[in-house]
Amino acid sequence: MTLVVARLHKGKIAVVADTQLTKQDMALPPQCGVIKTCFLPGNLCVSSSNSPELAEKAYRSFCERYPSGAAFVDVVKFFEASSADTENEYMLAFLNPAKLVKIADGRRIHSMAPTVWIGDKQAYERFREYEMHSRPFPQHGRAINTALFMDEVDGSPASDLYSTMRNVILDHEIPSVGGFAYTVSGRGNGFRQSVYCDILQDWPIDVGADFKLDLNDPIDLRASGENLNDSVAQISPGYMGVNLAGFYLIRGRKLFFFYGQDNGVPVNCYVFNDVEAPLIKHVLTNAIGADLNWLVTVATSSEGMSRYGPRPSQGPQGLGVSLFCHENSFAKEG
Repeated sequence: MTLVVARLHKGKIAVVADTQLTKQDMALPPQCGVIKTCFLPGNLCVSSSNSPELAEKAYRSFCERYPSGAAFVDVVKFFEASSADTENEYMLAFLNPAKLVKIADGRRIHSMAPTVWIGDKQAYERFREYEMHSRPFPQHGRAINTALFMDEVDGSPASDLYSTMRNVILDHEIPSVGGFAYTVSGRGNGFRQSVYCDILQDWPIDVGADFKLDLNDPIDLRASGENLNDSVAQISPGYMGVNLAGFYLIRGRKLFFFYGQDNGVPVNCYVFNDVEAPLIKHVLTNAIGADLNWLVTVATSSEGMSRYGPRPSQGPQGLGVSLFCHENSFAKEG
């Protein structure tokens, strides 16, 4: 199973999905996972649940039939037929106008809700619990995550979707979801992967485990021990509609590169070991033989203890975050 959640907010679309695959109800390692969202001709973004192999065949068939894209009604009919034949569920995301369509059991599921999902129902119910703050997140009382999204358009729901999906992935009670949180968003003229870095920091030492964090709390966030030098970054090509993705774990210096055939859905993964953050773009460029203007930001928390303490009334209020940047393709030179 899997979980894919998409949201349309003020004309902006974002989609997040896990990458985990299972075999005999056992989760396979991250490098055995797949990307479950694919960019197709016509500024179309499609996600699938159930069989990645059958979804890949459907995507190839769509590209052969509609190499320049298709009208809305034809896209829906195509994936309704595929769903009926394969029992796959599909999530269709359109631009201009922005629209989300869920297809299950061979038919379109009409809904006016801004959030649409496919996959495991229990996982989505847990997703909603985390989003509504009715359940403590898995690392509550031990660590705090800070997710940096580098170039999302104003109003994009990508960060909110990612932050909630991350909690579902970390939840051991939801074995159907795991791996990485692959996040994409619409950007006016096409879809592209989000560029984020999710940084682990310490839980404040002077508050209890029942403390409810608020963004206005006067807390200086730092990291120590197991939380020090721990972050995961999603890497994107610098162009729209490219079905390639990377994830970087700085503590292990591991670079996971997901790719497919002929810009198809990324169902293969190669792991590069002992990669320093400043070399990520170089490694990826060599891997495919072309420079795709890779977009990446890798940061970690500054060392120290997270502490709760009052600030001078005339000073800045709210959370304080101190970071060390290892690589940032968005940094201005000079």
